[in-house]
Amino acid sequence: MDKPEMTALIVVGVMIVMDYATGLLKAVMQHDISSTKMREGLYHKAAFVAVMFLAEVIERAQQVIDLGFSVPIVVPAAVYITVTEVSSIIENLGEINPEIKGSRMLGLFRSDKESGAE
Repeated sequence: MDKPEMTALIVVGVMIVMDYATGLLKAVMQHDISSTKMREGLYHKAAFVAVMFLAEVIERAQQVIDLGFSVPIVVPAAVYITVTEVSSIIENLGEINPEIKGSRMLGLFRSDKESGAE
């Protein structure tokens, strides 16, 4: 496994943990802890882990089975999952601390559509 792939896998793992932790913190703060929601969140995270595992298997298989081409899969899958998780983390942080919801800092992570600019 090369360095970009390893880094991508680590980043995805960190983002998954951060999203789950901020979601749990939000639930605790709002007195809305639900085992059902926690289970569903874990299922979603497990699906992301499975996608990364599948991408890694396919990318390794391409080295053994010559398809005539090689398509990088791990890093693009990691980018998609990371963007998804960052978006969720930002939503959680905005709910945890409404003062930062419209802040310039979190604005760095929003698209023009989300911020209302045209």
